[in-house]
Amino acid sequence: MKRDQTHLGPIPPAGLLAVGYVRVAAVSQSDPRSGLDAQVATIRAFAKAEGIELVRVFEDAGESAHNTRRPGLLALVAEVCASRATVIIVPDLTRLARNTADLRRLIDLFARRGVSLVSAADGRGV
Repeated sequence: MKRDQTHLGPIPPAGLLAVGYVRVAAVSQSDPRSGLDAQVATIRAFAKAEGIELVRVFEDAGESAHNTRRPGLLALVAEVCASRATVIIVPDLTRLARNTADLRRLIDLFARRGVSLVSAADGRGV
């Protein structure tokens, strides 16, 4: 069942291939993967529920969202610029950026390339 898309736009149609992006700022020494694994599980569950095939997940561990020069984010942007991604699923928008201007720049880049951005937490496309 589709969720209300009143504010952020529609979820992309089923059958599309998607990539995901996850990030944690602090990496726990006892379990460095725990935060990333939980986020990956969230986006995988969302993709499955919506009938979207998730083909790859980009990760940044120990990276602040105040920095847009993160290796995983740069790799994600490269995929978008090479037209190898049409849907991006994130656990929530704060994984991409904390700064509104940075987030807006990413959203604009994705839109110019025809890429849908979906926040699993909101259940909506941006």
